[in-house]
Amino acid sequence: MKLRYIGEPSLQFGHDQHICPKAGIYNYNPFDINQVRPEKIIIGVIGKSDSIKLVLDWLESCKSHIQGKVSKNPHPNLFLNFCGFNKGIGFNSEIEYDDTYIRPINNSEFDDIIKKTNDLEERIKDIAALYLSEIKFLSKNKKPDVILCVLSERFITYIQEEQEKEEDEEEHEQVESDLNAEEITVKEQNFRRYLKAKAMQFNVPIQIVRDRIVKPTSDMQDAATIAWNFFTALYYKASGTPWALIRRDNAETTCYAGISFFKSRDKKTTQTSIAQIFNELGKGVILRGEEISIPKYDRTPHLTQEHAFNLLSLSLKEYYDAIKIFPKRLVLHKTSNFNDDEIDGFTQAAKRFYINQVDLISVQQSDIRLYRSGGYPPMRGTHFSLAENHHVLYTRGSVPFYETYPGKYIPIALEIKLAKHDESPNLICEEILALTKMNWNNTQFDRKYPITIECARNVGEILKYLEPGEDMQLKYSFYM
Repeated sequence: MKLRYIGEPSLQFGHDQHICPKAGIYNYNPFDINQVRPEKIIIGVIGKSDSIKLVLDWLESCKSHIQGKVSKNPHPNLFLNFCGFNKGIGFNSEIEYDDTYIRPINNSEFDDIIKKTNDLEERIKDIAALYLSEIKFLSKNKKPDVILCVLSERFITYIQEEQEKEEDEEEHEQVESDLNAEEITVKEQNFRRYLKAKAMQFNVPIQIVRDRIVKPTSDMQDAATIAWNFFTALYYKASGTPWALIRRDNAETTCYAGISFFKSRDKKTTQTSIAQIFNELGKGVILRGEEISIPKYDRTPHLTQEHAFNLLSLSLKEYYDAIKIFPKRLVLHKTSNFNDDEIDGFTQAAKRFYINQVDLISVQQSDIRLYRSGGYPPMRGTHFSLAENHHVLYTRGSVPFYETYPGKYIPIALEIKLAKHDESPNLICEEILALTKMNWNNTQFDRKYPITIECARNVGEILKYLEPGEDMQLKYSFYM
């Protein structure tokens, strides 16, 4: 067994590099500081009047510095102060709106829906329709960069069966189904996914925010972390680039893509979603694959050779439309093992566009565990090789920069299987670790999965709420 430690990958910001998104933006500004970027973010706001006021007051307070979490065992790098969202520091950007961008929904409209039906599925659609009507108005009559859909705490009780404790991602670690099929119970996430899916037709990204962020409770993130995550996502949805991967030689000719499968809500069909990361900036395009059939003798979903060829060919055409060059290297991540048909289909599609370097990699949870002396969690970045094509990588674990392991439960490693590779396994694992830091919804950088996998899964969860014939968006900002 060959064991090594991969140091924490740095990210590129406007004026320098840093391993931490928060510290990088705080000290060196966002990556696109010297480019065309959202120096002003025009927002629309929809929700109950009292909830809108709470959130707008909170946005005003976030122009100033917010103290990070203070505890008996302080970890200042983990709970970094929020610098404030203003033109003088950090993002060097500001929020702008006027009264015509505020669209209140009457309490009576909510009450009428609640009285009308106890069917939670129908209730979700009716309440979403209130927001969609206002989203349509703002998109047609105004020019917002992002629309905030504000949810009140009382409202939440109407769209889920019970208030559920938010759990750490490691609390009930199981081998996740590659279908990522959700249990069809009515939860808040169903409302969120439904609203995001239906709002796509209006061509303005939305950000859903609960009014309880004004006074975080003990089961929530601290105030500074909430602000970091909110404004980073807002900046990205307004077409900004908060940070980027460090460009290696010829990195601009490398294309990263992730494939995930999702079932329709009635579970009758299975389709593929693909999240294609164009380059080190993380700008990508979302595509929906064809419907596939799953044989009874093998419940693991796979693409036929023709499906694999068509899906990748279409993706590469979209890549060319955006970048105006074809990549020289393709890195494809998938959450199940590649079979021979998929390998042949993807390889042939790459050859069609003269891509000579192809890495086909499955990324799965591992049953293998490592323990450090003293019972401490393994270091994030621990990589060990079982064979040339079989590796284990800890993307969660103790983080020297945080001076702690920031999780609550035993970290689970990823199993990296190389179905086909032209690059070295070491570089492939280093790239996976770096890609875990490319999620603009969360500034705590020790994510478990690379953005290729996270994005593809998120996309699938949203796409299942689109009806046949409804258009989907190509930008990831509509799925965050």
